[in-house]
Amino acid sequence: RAEHVGYVMQNPNQMISKVFIKDEVGLGLALRSRPQEEIDAAVDGALKICSLSPFVDWPISALSYGQKKRVTIAAILSLHPDMIMLDEPTAGQDFRRYTEIMEFLEELNRSGVTVLLITHDMHLMLEYCDRALVFSDGKLLADDSPAAVLSDPDLIRAASLKKTSLYDLAGLCGIADPKEFTARFIDCDRKVRRGL
Repeated sequence: RAEHVGYVMQNPNQMISKVFIKDEVGLGLALRSRPQEEIDAAVDGALKICSLSPFVDWPISALSYGQKKRVTIAAILSLHPDMIMLDEPTAGQDFRRYTEIMEFLEELNRSGVTVLLITHDMHLMLEYCDRALVFSDGKLLADDSPAAVLSDPDLIRAASLKKTSLYDLAGLCGIADPKEFTARFIDCDRKVRRGL
């Protein structure tokens, strides 16, 4: 499984075990006894993808929390997984870093890597996810679009989810289709923030 699925923990400090960025990103391949040329090429590629190339020889302790998060992502990407699973990828980030990390993950997804997020951030899910799986008590309750999931009062209740303010707003305004309203609002909000 480890050859196909990479897992990034919520706190990057729990994953990091090396002093220097280059060593951390190449650790997985080194432990697999890959040739040094292969390790160097994979590290360079992963650092480029994560916008960390200028820091290749830096100590990890000199990085911001968001940069450390990207180091852990680069360490997984150097292994060329088919899927990367991230636990609360924006936890502890300000809005700028939150947006930076999520746009980076979108780009990664467009490059062909499946990105799976574990999150309690409903706005993040609405804005960045195409598909939402809802689990409760070990059972899959839903597999649908985020807007559909967060517009279903029975599902919200069954999974102990929090109703979004968009759902409430749709109800207060008498909007018959809260799912469509939520999806359109998120799309419009995103375009405004990006200046489109």
